[in-house]
Amino acid sequence: MRKIASVELLRFLSAMMVIIWHYQQFYLPYNFFSDTTILISNRDQQPFYNFLSLFYNHGNKGVDFFFIISGFVFSYVYFFENKKIKFKFFFINRLARLYPLHILTLIIVTLLQLYSLENFENYFIHIYNDIYHFFLNLFFISGWGFETGPSFNGPIWSVSVEIIVYFLFFFLMLSFNKNRVLKSILLVIFLISLRKILSDEILNKINMNIINCGILFFEGVLIYFVINRVKNSIVSILIGLILLFISTSGNFKIYLFLPSVLLIFLSFEKFLSKDISYIFSFLGNLTYGTYLWHLPLQILIMIIIKNVGLNFSIINTNIFFIIYLLLLFFLSIGSFYLFENKARWWIRKKFN
Repeated sequence: MRKIASVELLRFLSAMMVIIWHYQQFYLPYNFFSDTTILISNRDQQPFYNFLSLFYNHGNKGVDFFFIISGFVFSYVYFFENKKIKFKFFFINRLARLYPLHILTLIIVTLLQLYSLENFENYFIHIYNDIYHFFLNLFFISGWGFETGPSFNGPIWSVSVEIIVYFLFFFLMLSFNKNRVLKSILLVIFLISLRKILSDEILNKINMNIINCGILFFEGVLIYFVINRVKNSIVSILIGLILLFISTSGNFKIYLFLPSVLLIFLSFEKFLSKDISYIFSFLGNLTYGTYLWHLPLQILIMIIIKNVGLNFSIINTNIFFIIYLLLLFFLSIGSFYLFENKARWWIRKKFN
C-alpha cells in the first residue's frame, strides 16, 4: 500500500522533536559527569537554541503526534479494503514491526548500563535498570503503570502504551466494524470526560498516558474519515486552519491543535511531487529507528567522552550537536535496511 508522504514527514518531525527535547539527557541529572542541569532558565545554552527553541521547550509533544498519526495510519491501512482482519494477522504485523528493534536496543542499553555500573558505579539517564524493570520492558509493558519510573530504553514507554490502544482498535473497529465513526466520537468524548471529571490522584492510578493515547489515537481515526469525506484539499486546509485558530485562542487546546496540524499536512499530499514524496517516505522509514536508537547512542557517547578524557563542555558546541545527529541518522538508516526490514520480513513469513 502506498505511504502517505505528508504523514511520513510529520512522523519524522515528531521523532526529531523528541530527540531534540532529549538532548538535555547529556546534562545532569541524566549524565552524572556533567556539572550543569538544564532548566527553563538556561536552556538557551544548548546548541542552535535560537533555531530549535520550539523543540527544546516543547519537544515532548512529539509523542502526542505519534499517537494521533498512529490512529490515522491504522485506519488508512485496515479500513482501505474493508475486509475481515484476523487477530493473528493483526498481532503478527504489529509484533514484526515493533519488537525486533525494541529487543535489540533493550539488550544494547542493558550492556551499556552494566558497563557504566561496573566502571562508574552509576547508571546514565535512567536509574531503574533492575531485573523487574527488565522484564517489564521485555514484555512491552514498561508504560502500563507497573513501573517505578523510566528504565532501560525509556522512550519505549510510549509504544507500550500504544499497544493497549491497538487491541482496543482491533476489537472495536475491525472485529465489530459497524458504526466506526460513532464509536470513535463516543470514545474520544468518554476519555476526555474522564480527564475532566477524575482527580489527578485517580488519573495517575489508572495511568493518564493510556487515556491520553486513546484520545489522540481515535482522533486520528476521525481525521481519516474527515479526509475521505472532504475530497477538496482547500476545504481540508480551511478546516485545519479553523481548528488551529480555535486551539490557540484562549487556553491552549491540545486535542484540537494536534488534529489541526495533521489535517493541514494531509491537505498538501496531492501537491507533492514524486521526488518529494519519496524523500518524505524515506525519512518516515527512519522514525522508529531514530526514536529507539537515540538513548543508547547518548549513553555510548557519554562513556566514550569519559574514557578518552574529553571535557563534557563539548556537549554545548554546535559541531558536537551536528555530529550526534548525523551518527543517529546513519545508524537509523543502517538499522532500517539491514535489520528492521529483514527481521520484519522473516517474522511475517514465519508466522503468517
